[in-house]
Parts: sequence; structure tokens; C-alpha cells
Amino acid sequence: MRPSHCSNEVLRLTQDLIAIESHHETPGQEAAIGRFLAGWFAEREIDVELLTVAGNRANVVARLPGSGNANRPSLMLCGHLDTVPPGEMSNPFRPRVDDHSLWGRGACDMKGAVAAMAVTMSRLRQRREPLRGDLIFAGTVDEETGGLGVRALIEQGVRTNAAVVGEPTSLRIAIAHKGACFIRVTFSGRGAHGSCPEQGISAVSAGGELVRILEGEFQALLDTRTHPMLGRSTVNVGRLCGGSQPNIVAERCEVDIDRRILPEEPQPVAEIETIVEDVCNRHRVTATVQEMAMTATVPHVALGTSSAALVTRAAIRAADDLGLNATPIGLTYWTDGGHLAACGIETIVLGPGNIRDAHVPHEHVAVSELDQAAALYETTATGFLR
Repeated sequence: MRPSHCSNEVLRLTQDLIAIESHHETPGQEAAIGRFLAGWFAEREIDVELLTVAGNRANVVARLPGSGNANRPSLMLCGHLDTVPPGEMSNPFRPRVDDHSLWGRGACDMKGAVAAMAVTMSRLRQRREPLRGDLIFAGTVDEETGGLGVRALIEQGVRTNAAVVGEPTSLRIAIAHKGACFIRVTFSGRGAHGSCPEQGISAVSAGGELVRILEGEFQALLDTRTHPMLGRSTVNVGRLCGGSQPNIVAERCEVDIDRRILPEEPQPVAEIETIVEDVCNRHRVTATVQEMAMTATVPHVALGTSSAALVTRAAIRAADDLGLNATPIGLTYWTDGGHLAACGIETIVLGPGNIRDAHVPHEHVAVSELDQAAALYETTATGFLR
């Protein structure tokens, strides 16, 4: 059965969510939006709870239990509640509809998807015939600043067979994305007066050689590692900082590295350690190699879900039914879906909006995509849980 298309319900809820600030510079961060959503579900007689992550920050988990036996399937609709700060966006928390789009901070990333998922729960709650399997909504915190919410979700025992993560994909079904690993290499040399550099050991020289190797032969190696949807594996040196002033041989140098990893690639820190060890031996310096907290707190592993997975097939059928492009794609950015998949939950990424319109002063989402997203989630859920 094809779900009914548009009502203003998804649009209204997205507007309500945009109006509630939920970025890391806001006092309480996601606390207010979490309370609002919990109340919204409770008003519709959907079981809901706030699961504490840290302080007053909490994941929102709502449940529609299925009518099947103990082995019934389960599906999670997962979206993060936080946004990036407003930056230079004008009136970021006063949502407006203009030129068939909804404008405001979080419209694209990803309060539109969260609203569509919540409305899907409400619509399915009203059906006369319950779903055979369990449907769970999970609104997570901290996605934009590290991923504490999705890690806590798993630790809190919220598990399903499959998940749909609502990041902006222009309603395309994404089954793969790269992982991310941010690595800091710190070289330690020996200081000396700049007029007699031979008495010192320059940590900056070691850092410079590391950059040359990473951008040269190491990237050439990575170029041989490719994925049909994601392209090549990459390395980027985002920061090089060393020394204190021109007339002192640099005692210390830091190199910050961004590694984007394909599914099933070798452990990235170990590869960098091997390169750094060779540099240290040549320059007679010492070094530490450490993954930075932004990706280490919650490992940002790659996503690689099969096109034959049940959740993928359910989404493809739903997209076909609604006349949407059903060909699976890969994404350039990391999502909470990587962590869910690493914990044994078959995961796809599917949501309204284009990633180019996220995190920018002109953030917006097409109103038509909000309605299509709700229809797509509903059809995918009923197909997967039938």
C-alpha cells in the first residue's frame, strides 16, 4: 500500500525543531529539543524515554512494538538532534518557507529527516494493523562534535536488526561511506642556537619529510585502493606546526593528518606509525603517533552494507514504489551509521536534502523532499517489518 503523500505535518514539525537551538554553544545543548520530542511522542501515545548520555544530554528513544513472535525483525530510524552553530546564517532559528524550500539551521542536517522519521512513527501508530516487527526511533546527541550519542545508544542496549540513518542524501539510498581517522604525530628533537644548527636536531625537518612522504609515495599507494562507490582512499595533512622562533632549532613539531578509509582497509594508525618510525631513524628524533579525540572517542569506521541486505532491498522497493531513484550510492562523509554497522546492525543512509546545503549560511531543504522522506521511511519500514 502506497502511503498518502503530503500533509503539512512534517513541515510543521521540522519548523518546530529548527526553532529549538541544539548546537554545542547552546546552554544545555540538546536537552530542550530532547524534551520537546519526548513530549511530542507521548502526546501521540507512543512509548518514549530519554536515555541519559552526559549531564542533561539524552538520546530520545521511541518504540512501536511489533505483533510477531520473539524472532520478529526490528528496524531503527536514527537521526541526530544536534546541529552546527549558526555561524553567519541570518535568523537561523526562525524557520521560513521561501521558493519551495524551508530555510533555517538544521533544515538539511538533519531536523527535516528527524521530523519525517517521527511522523512516520505517528502514522504507523495509527494503523489498524500493527507491524509484525519492532520499529524504533532514535534521536541521538553529539553527532557533530564526536559521536557520544550513538556510542551511548549501543551501550544502553538499543539494538535492532537494521537501521536507516537520515543524513542528507537527496533521498538516494546510500550503502557505503568512508571512515575517518584524525592522527597527530608529535616529533621531538634537540634545541640549539640558530647560528649553530649542527648542534641541534630539528623536529621540523622530520615533520617536513613526513609531509613529503604522505603526499608522495603514501598517497600513490592509497591511489591503488579504490571502491566502486567511494573512489580512492586519501590522506590530507591539515596542520603542520613546529618550533618557537627563527633563531632556535625546533625541538618540537606536530603534524595533524586526516585519513579517509575505505571499507576493509588496514588499520590507519599502524600504517602511519610504520612511516614515522622510518623518519625517526633517519632524523634521529623521537615521535608519538596518536589518534585524535574527534575520531577516537567513537571510532569513525567506514560503512559498507551489501546491496543484497534486507534493509537495502526494502528501501529499493520503497523508492521504486514512490517513483524515486532506487540505485544505491556511496557518500563522501562519515555518519553515525558507520558505528551502528560496526556493532552488527545492517545500516543504510537515506534522508532529504543535499549535503552541499548543510553547515552553510544558506542551509535549506526542499519542502517536497520532506514529504517524500516520510513516505519513503514509511514504505521502507512496512516492507522490512512485514
